[in-house]
Amino acid sequence: MIKTKFAVLISSIFVLSACGGGGDDTPTPATANLSLSIGDAPVDGADKVVVTIDSIILKRDGDSDVVLPVQDASGNPVTLDLLDYQGGNTYLAIDSAAIPAGTYTDVRLGIEDEDTSKSYVETGDGTFELKVPSDQLKLGGFTASAGGQLAFTLDFNLRKAMTYNPGPQRYILKPRGVSLVDSTILGQIGGEVDAALAESCNTGTDNVNYGFVYLYSGHSLTNLGDDFDDGAAGAPADASIPVASMAVTLSDDADPSTTDPYRYQFGLIPAGDYTLAFSCDGINDEPETYEGLTIPNPAGLSYELSLAEGQGLEQDIAPVTGG
Repeated sequence: MIKTKFAVLISSIFVLSACGGGGDDTPTPATANLSLSIGDAPVDGADKVVVTIDSIILKRDGDSDVVLPVQDASGNPVTLDLLDYQGGNTYLAIDSAAIPAGTYTDVRLGIEDEDTSKSYVETGDGTFELKVPSDQLKLGGFTASAGGQLAFTLDFNLRKAMTYNPGPQRYILKPRGVSLVDSTILGQIGGEVDAALAESCNTGTDNVNYGFVYLYSGHSLTNLGDDFDDGAAGAPADASIPVASMAVTLSDDADPSTTDPYRYQFGLIPAGDYTLAFSCDGINDEPETYEGLTIPNPAGLSYELSLAEGQGLEQDIAPVTGG
């Protein structure tokens, strides 16, 4: 039997459901409306990343927790393949639920990970268990003002969040690559990659490699690092850690004779200044350690971009010519 992961952690719970309250004369507390979506899961090397989510728990200091059940049309916990929600596509898990106004110290995602039929990773080598350390993902907090309309997205950056554990041959899902972001300010950055450039990366590796795109926060960056944990051994102090990275993909329905069929697409990106860079070396990038990969590679393939709130920004990547 699957247990609700947070049952042993919570002593006082305020459960929200679709039904109304009782018929007493207790004053109705001030509330805000919360919507919460799930999406954006770029990762390479996996065919499916399936999670079963039963609840979202909102923690409050000195007050009862708020539990929002996550259910499908039949009232069962929701099972999602996270790879179905990339490039800005999202799943609406909570639709305008009324929650008490106030400060929430933490948002926790309840994932059923004790049954490999409910949470698992499928690759070309088989199907593997997907585990969540301490049976929970802690995602940070927010403040809900009375009468407010809140819309957040749980952004799963699986290249950062998911790692392979070779001992028991399983995958671990960690909170470091999962973030809670304000949906109203999110935009997208995407574009085409020149076909000759993408195909030049695919030079006899074990896996198909059409190159990788890295996204960094800020401009005028001097050392673009690969994916690594802050404080990783060998990482220079000035190496910038990407906020997101993804493999270039070959579109199934593109016509190579008329257009470049190789694309990348970052979704759920907050407004701000960014540096975008291409590298053929990304296939050798492990998310926790610093490999010292060459980025950009080939040289010159980096771009400084400024993204406005809710903007869809196109930046194509092509070889540098001239000079």
